[in-house]
Amino acid sequence: MIKAIILAGLGFTLLSCTPSNTIEDHLYDYSTRMANILEVEQAQLAQVSLPPYPKINTLKQSIPSTTIKLTDFYGLKHCELYSLVAERNTVLGRIQLPSTRYIYETKLLKALQTCLSETTNPQLQSKLSQWLSLKEQQLPKVWANLVQTSTEIKHGLSTNTGFIHGTPNDGLNETKAALHYLMELSAPTVSEQSQIEHYLKQLLDTPLPAQIWHTQLLLSNHLEQLTHWLTINESKLGCDTPPKKQKLEYLTNVFRLFFIEKIQPIAGQLNHYHYQLTPIIKELVNHPHLSPSFKQYIHTQHTLGFVEYSNAMTQHLTFWQELFKNCNIAPQQI
Repeated sequence: MIKAIILAGLGFTLLSCTPSNTIEDHLYDYSTRMANILEVEQAQLAQVSLPPYPKINTLKQSIPSTTIKLTDFYGLKHCELYSLVAERNTVLGRIQLPSTRYIYETKLLKALQTCLSETTNPQLQSKLSQWLSLKEQQLPKVWANLVQTSTEIKHGLSTNTGFIHGTPNDGLNETKAALHYLMELSAPTVSEQSQIEHYLKQLLDTPLPAQIWHTQLLLSNHLEQLTHWLTINESKLGCDTPPKKQKLEYLTNVFRLFFIEKIQPIAGQLNHYHYQLTPIIKELVNHPHLSPSFKQYIHTQHTLGFVEYSNAMTQHLTFWQELFKNCNIAPQQI
């Protein structure tokens, strides 16, 4: 039996050199090595997925079209507004993409303000003032549609395509810049289409929020399962007999090699990312013009999901700390 355990120990030592690139790999290897040492069936670690993003039709805010009579339209020939409105067949804001719609609406606001200052006809001035007031009221909804219904943002907040690696390639700085830029657009401003598309593409290419939430969901689920699995097999753990002491030595190596050296560093970066993004996430959650379902989605993933993940980490560490304490294993021995 002891020979078999030694062979198992050699096996996991050699296998631990096999390259594993993701947190999912590390958790699987961690589970497999422990099961090999204890000679029991390993914990069943299921795949995890973020919940579906809210349906776009529940997020999209309705913005009525503003129609201009032809007689009023021709009265705008002295203004830049004339050519801008002509692009939309005399309807202020008939457009598809949320980003393009936002750009058009901000240009329209500026053109309305300029035209109002250049117009001397009292009747046309009155109508321009009405259109300007209406468009100012509608712009927050246009911005909300940009933030909530853009394909790139949906991907950045809900894709299940990967996990964080804990490296600069995760794109923390780029993500912060993109989210801050989009928040700044909630105040009326004239922006360049290329700038908005640049930051939207950033969230598409490096969907860090979704990868953070996907990673913490994985850690929460798998560590909870592993802690439960260890508790079930607790009778095989300990230090009251030589075979158990030998197994505990191997398990301590596995804990160090996989949990301490591979899993915890990624978890540490996850914590860092979480706290770095928390201020901007709070701004989104508290913004009055965003839909309740959108705000609930990001609050659930960012805040409640983080609490569940933190609890799973704490419970898992507590299990090992109690075991090491009972067997007089000092931290420097791990």
